[in-house]
Amino acid sequence: MNLRTLRFAVTFLAAWFVLDRLATSPPRPLAALAALAAAAAVITIGWWQPLRRLPALLGLGRPAVRACLVATAAGSAVLGSYLAGAALLGVDLRLRPGWPLVLAGVLVFHGLAEELVWRGFAFGWLRRSRPFWRAVAWSMPLIAVTHVPLLIGNGWAVGTMAVLSAAVTCVPLAWLWESGGRTMWAPAILHGLIGTWQLWERDYPATFSMVVLGASILVPLLVLLTPRPVGGLVLTRTTNRAAMDA
Repeated sequence: MNLRTLRFAVTFLAAWFVLDRLATSPPRPLAALAALAAAAAVITIGWWQPLRRLPALLGLGRPAVRACLVATAAGSAVLGSYLAGAALLGVDLRLRPGWPLVLAGVLVFHGLAEELVWRGFAFGWLRRSRPFWRAVAWSMPLIAVTHVPLLIGNGWAVGTMAVLSAAVTCVPLAWLWESGGRTMWAPAILHGLIGTWQLWERDYPATFSMVVLGASILVPLLVLLTPRPVGGLVLTRTTNRAAMDA
């Protein structure tokens, strides 16, 4: 392992640690903002890059409207699948008190904070030196392992499905990152909408948990029906050199 790879691994683990420590269930807006700021600070310090380069390197460029619309449609389909599954199972879903704040926390934490680390930093770093599908393959175990602690608190069935969901959704979220001009906004939208199951009270049966996990795994794959630009965003030689050295 060379120094650049070691620096990436340490920074990734540190960013994951701050996200894990600042996570709340359900996500609260202030905690989610703190997680976003902390993860950004860890990446900034660990990556040793000038601040002016970080927005481009982390996928914080101009949002691609088409990719964002695709992400919104896919995320809406995920939410619709949750509701349809609850209706078929006869599950009475009740919104949490203060659910708009829960929604804000979900979108900031799962959408912005996690995608800053998972796609903006981890997948973006892998993609700069690898073909798209190889970068996806490398990112899947990295991101899946961050969900292994769910096995402890949720049991083997739900925990295993959660780890599987994290691994499989690497594919559509990376697809949106690439088709969105290598920016994190479209995957952030979809990831945030996947997390909307947290808007409801958690006294529903385990069967509905399996509906949530199944929908979060399968429905996002619909984005693969949309085209992905070959090679994604065309970088200038200077920007590409800086990215490779990150």
